[in-house]
Amino acid sequence: MSASAVLDQLRAKPPKLSVGILAADAMDYGAGVKLLEQFGVLLHLDVMDGRVWPSITAGAPVLAGLRTSLLKDVHLLIEEPEKHVAAFAKAGADVISFSIEHCGDVAATLDLIGQQPNANDPTRGIVRGVSLDPATSVDAIAAVADKIDAVTLLAVGPTTGKQSFIDALPAKIAAVRALNERIVIFVDGAVTKDNIGELAAMGPNGIVTGSAAFAGNPAENIQFMLEQISG
Repeated sequence: MSASAVLDQLRAKPPKLSVGILAADAMDYGAGVKLLEQFGVLLHLDVMDGRVWPSITAGAPVLAGLRTSLLKDVHLLIEEPEKHVAAFAKAGADVISFSIEHCGDVAATLDLIGQQPNANDPTRGIVRGVSLDPATSVDAIAAVADKIDAVTLLAVGPTTGKQSFIDALPAKIAAVRALNERIVIFVDGAVTKDNIGELAAMGPNGIVTGSAAFAGNPAENIQFMLEQISG
């Protein structure tokens, strides 16, 4: 089972914008999904259990209810993510990333993601992703680089508050490329309208944003972000 078609789409320039749906109006996620569909971005879902990060967000049933043709990019910011991979695959995830810092067996969890059928399209698999906290070295994934399709580099971690580690991202992006140039790289955390152009210039394949997209006028925000990325 291969996710190669999705990966080719994610690698194509310009960088892709992945927008956190939980930043939309919780009373009408449907309207938020329709807005994202207008722009053809990825739909991002942060899954938090209140232990890795202080917040508790959404589970697999919420993902299942977000019916859309958009690629669904799920980030498991939870302890023991391996216990929940199958549920999110069944709920329609196209990309599943997990925090390596809170996973007992990273290699086995990557294999598990790769074994899941894609609920949206049986002809493709699910993109196998990991995320690295700001303080985690890229060296931590060197032994499993051949199993990884996507890496999310966090600019803000669960213990860093609002402190930004954006300045460290170029070196980490280069380090991931050196491990395996085929890996798709996302950057996530502290993304704003003011810095998204700078982030895009660092050369990632994707940029994740949430509240910055849905604050004020979401359509204008997303249009502006896409223009900055393409510039």
